[in-house]
Amino acid sequence: MICFSPTQLLLKGGHVQGKQRRLTEERLPPYLSHKLWRKLLIELSAHNPPSRFDSSYFDTLKITKSCRSMLKGTLLFLDLMSADGIPTPRLHQLVKSDGEAQKAALAEMVRNAYEPLFTDLDVTRATQAQIREYFYSQGASGDIGRKCLSFFFAISADANISLSPHLRKSAPRGRGKKSAIGEMPKPRASKSADSGGSVEWEKMLLEKFPNFNPEWSDELKKKWFDAFKFLKKSLETSAPRRRASTYKR
Repeated sequence: MICFSPTQLLLKGGHVQGKQRRLTEERLPPYLSHKLWRKLLIELSAHNPPSRFDSSYFDTLKITKSCRSMLKGTLLFLDLMSADGIPTPRLHQLVKSDGEAQKAALAEMVRNAYEPLFTDLDVTRATQAQIREYFYSQGASGDIGRKCLSFFFAISADANISLSPHLRKSAPRGRGKKSAIGEMPKPRASKSADSGGSVEWEKMLLEKFPNFNPEWSDELKKKWFDAFKFLKKSLETSAPRRRASTYKR
């Protein structure tokens, strides 16, 4: 029987490019936590934006590398940072304002960043499925799509933008524990009566599965999701068979 490692499944049919695409190319809508967004906005309002967003700046904020990628993508998408990391006039206007003026600046920023959504839909009447379809068209699906929805709902509330009553306050969540920001949940190794190696085998297999990287190209992200679903389904279907064989003994 021929076996492929999770990495081989992920990269089958293509090769990982030596350099990641720039964040300005086909970037996803923001999907970081609203709490982290508020933390950055408060920091920028209190101490003014840096002359450039770079690693040393994020080091001072003690932000992890995976969150840095999401923050940079968010700043780019919202037109708050240029491709080379320079704060834009829109960001300076946002952090210098407060109260109703800041809400107005936020509203203008949101409508500008999500322009196709506001142009193609009446957001005061849209259903959640229609909003979700927009994010799917932008390459955001699954858990990342849910996070994109959550961020959009939260930042729209900050900006006093009226949304449809048909929309939930937050995107639907799957069962189980919440994963860390930017990380995808890995399938749990099923517990079977056969403890003589099957659980250890599953654990070793999961450890070899590569961690999700938000900076991957869309093509590589899709391959990761396909491989993840294949592995999860394989583990779920193999568990009952092992239990049945154990009972026969």
